[in-house]
Amino acid sequence: MRSADIVRLRLRSLFRRSAVEAELAAELRFHLDQQIDENIAAGMSPVEARQAALRAFGGVAQIQEKCREARGLRWIEELSQDLGYAVRTFRRSPAFTLVAVLSLALGIGANTAIFSLINALLLRELPVRDPSRLVAVGNPTRVGSLSTGSVRNDIMSFPMYREIRDQNRVFTDVLASGRTGKLSVGIAPAAAGAEGEGETARGRLVSGNYFSVLGVNAIRGRTFTAEDDRLGGAPVVVISHAWWKRRFDLDPGVVGRTITLNGHPFTIIGVTPPGFFGDIVGTASEIWIPLSMQPQVNPGRNFLDRWGTSWLLLMGRLRPGVPIERARAEVNVLFARVLKDRAGSGISQDMLPDPDRMRVEVTPGGAGFSSLRQQLSQPLYTLMAMVALVLLVACANVANLLLERAMARQKEIAVRLALGAGKARLIRQLLTESVLLSLLGGALGLLLAFWAGTALLRLVGGAGSVAAVDLRPDLPILFFTAAVSILTGVLFGLAPALRATRVELAPTLKESARSVAGQAGGRWPLGKLLVIAQFSVSLLLVMGAGLFVRTLRNLERLDLGCARDNLLLVNVDPVAAGYQGARFTTFPRELTERLQALPGVTSVTYSENGIFSGTESATTIRAEGFKAPADGDSSFNYDRVGPGYFQTIGATILRGRDFAREDGPSAPRVAVVNEAMAAQLFAGRDPLGKHVVVEGPPDLEYEIVGVSRNVRDHDLRGPVPPRFYIPLLQSDDIDIGFNVEIRTADPAALVGPVRQAIHDLDPNLPMTNLDPLSSMIDDSIANERIIARLSTVFGSVALLLAAIGLYGVISYTISRRINEIGIRMALGARRSRVLWMVLRETLLLALAGIVLGVPVALGSARAVSSRLFGLSAADPATLSAAVAVLLVVALFAGLVPGSRATRIQPVQALRYE
Repeated sequence: MRSADIVRLRLRSLFRRSAVEAELAAELRFHLDQQIDENIAAGMSPVEARQAALRAFGGVAQIQEKCREARGLRWIEELSQDLGYAVRTFRRSPAFTLVAVLSLALGIGANTAIFSLINALLLRELPVRDPSRLVAVGNPTRVGSLSTGSVRNDIMSFPMYREIRDQNRVFTDVLASGRTGKLSVGIAPAAAGAEGEGETARGRLVSGNYFSVLGVNAIRGRTFTAEDDRLGGAPVVVISHAWWKRRFDLDPGVVGRTITLNGHPFTIIGVTPPGFFGDIVGTASEIWIPLSMQPQVNPGRNFLDRWGTSWLLLMGRLRPGVPIERARAEVNVLFARVLKDRAGSGISQDMLPDPDRMRVEVTPGGAGFSSLRQQLSQPLYTLMAMVALVLLVACANVANLLLERAMARQKEIAVRLALGAGKARLIRQLLTESVLLSLLGGALGLLLAFWAGTALLRLVGGAGSVAAVDLRPDLPILFFTAAVSILTGVLFGLAPALRATRVELAPTLKESARSVAGQAGGRWPLGKLLVIAQFSVSLLLVMGAGLFVRTLRNLERLDLGCARDNLLLVNVDPVAAGYQGARFTTFPRELTERLQALPGVTSVTYSENGIFSGTESATTIRAEGFKAPADGDSSFNYDRVGPGYFQTIGATILRGRDFAREDGPSAPRVAVVNEAMAAQLFAGRDPLGKHVVVEGPPDLEYEIVGVSRNVRDHDLRGPVPPRFYIPLLQSDDIDIGFNVEIRTADPAALVGPVRQAIHDLDPNLPMTNLDPLSSMIDDSIANERIIARLSTVFGSVALLLAAIGLYGVISYTISRRINEIGIRMALGARRSRVLWMVLRETLLLALAGIVLGVPVALGSARAVSSRLFGLSAADPATLSAAVAVLLVVALFAGLVPGSRATRIQPVQALRYE
């Protein structure tokens, strides 16, 4: 018979079972009737003929079973029977089913929620054509090389992008994209749902080949072409499907509409497909603008001809047959050659300390760019390990429930074995029940994971926002949940199934279920060993949570060297509002005077980078008597600040003075250094009056007039780097935006008045990040807060599950020892002694788990030591607190069954069976 016919017949047997069974019965009846007729023809009576025919057949039922086995689908039939039996069993024990499913849902749901984030941020590829052929040219998540004063090769300038795009031989094409900054959008009133001026949107400046390289087509209109991206081209934009829906209510006439971006008109030419968010994971772009429109989008600045302004992310599509290693080698050769060729013209010589040492990373780019990927990869994997441990605790809990249930079913199992059932068949039946439980828990866990994932995104996004990450279940998430559910079902179901089928038939059939259960196990039966394992894992989780919570507290209470709670910061961009030359020079004073006049303001100053603004500057200097011991040691971080800077931020001037209004453009150049820089440059000598030279061109010499206390103004964890400060208005290139620092008793109450004062000064002046310093510091330790909160939640869940497991084991133990307890009380044992007997066994199990868990917890803590701050991985206080918490939980878990044991009446207990 052909294979296709066999498959067809087997499928027919599976899906039309009743008809096939009826045909089999009819065929057997036909053959039986034929044999009976032959026997009658041979001279037998009808009765004798039937009996002889049945003997010749060997039994109709047996023939039917052989036929069913020949179909090769017996295992499906048995599985169907096992599932039906399992469902009926669970319906008879709803309390058991509910507790088991909820326990597993917590464990599986937590794992699915964390995996969903890992999948969305770290694993999932962009929704574009053939993402495996995309590569990132330059690594945008890596810290740039500002500390060495060299060109940053993690992001590129526009001229460098054109050189790489036009001269490479390994890519079919190379795209570029860059930030737009704040994008104010105006929509004509005729547009559906428009609200007019004042709206902001997330935009992206992109090259004309952006959509063609990614392989993304418009669902309405068209995408960009090279013509759209030429200088002097028409101002056009492409919008996202989500923005089209939100702002235009899916108006089919959106193509051709005009909107204004930062005051300039642009025409919508296309709409991207649903689900396309751009090349940045975690930030969904809403408007794409050609790179050639950068001067219009960022008024007052033109980055298109600046070799020294690196602001673009590059992504290339590999030519067929070109491996990524060859692309990496060629791009680096090309990069170095371009730098050398352009030195002295487009690129100044001071930006080229050693072009041959500079490297451009070429890495797989199919997953897109993401700062969240760098920030959250280690925390997410840490949390994944923690939720896996929570799942282990849940598995142990359900295994204990199944063990207790198996003990109660031993007589049933003994009867089935006595009737001829094989042990393998019974184990498969019991495993079917456990896997079904786990799949039910997985299904519920998937719903919990979707809810928990949204909550996690709010934590990741910060300030109540939600990071633009798609957590909708896809095939990887569904496969992960199914695999974890099945593996979990086998993990917690195998041991109870094996234990349940190891029964002695004769004693079990003679005794009652309680008597048989009472004989099972020794001093350390499997149920108690599982509880010990639960407490070991719980100790690890509780200690980890304690370490992360204490790390967060240490960072929150860290002395910054400045006022944490009395500063309000706001970023303004006068260049974008048209302030240049002499007008820019007078603007800072006008702004500070306006803000100084507000009620409650003590002092106002400004700085280029600002405290915890996320931006940093560095340059190479020379100093009297200082010789750099190694490459890079002559490069120092710096900030350009306003008068009274240190007084306003609450930093102490240890020697010398703060900056004053007199330190203007025409005054002698002065500088303030921090303690770290004074120690590195002058090694105990008095720095006041000494001079430092900031290498140019041109070289600029500054006299040191003050030494400030070290201020943690960018990073809480590492050592404070050597840093110097110079007056902003004494710099030659001051076409910048800057941060304003405002000292006040109540920063939150001043947000509205500050916004209004800046608006009154100039309604066109862009301002962003109007926040108290305390909020900005909180944002800088968002990862630590996420880990601390979630580890506390997971540790608490593990403790709850362990307590439930311990409670169940102790309750089960007491139910087996009712006769013993009754005899003890009949002989005069006090209730307090009975209670202590129960609590002693409870604490003994907890202590056994703690003893086994301590070395594991200490070893695991070392693995996360890089995420700790202000304490060691083996911190004795944290370990002691974790042990104390576990003992208290164990004590409470034993109190309820212990109290119930003290209420046992001796007479009733002696009769109890």
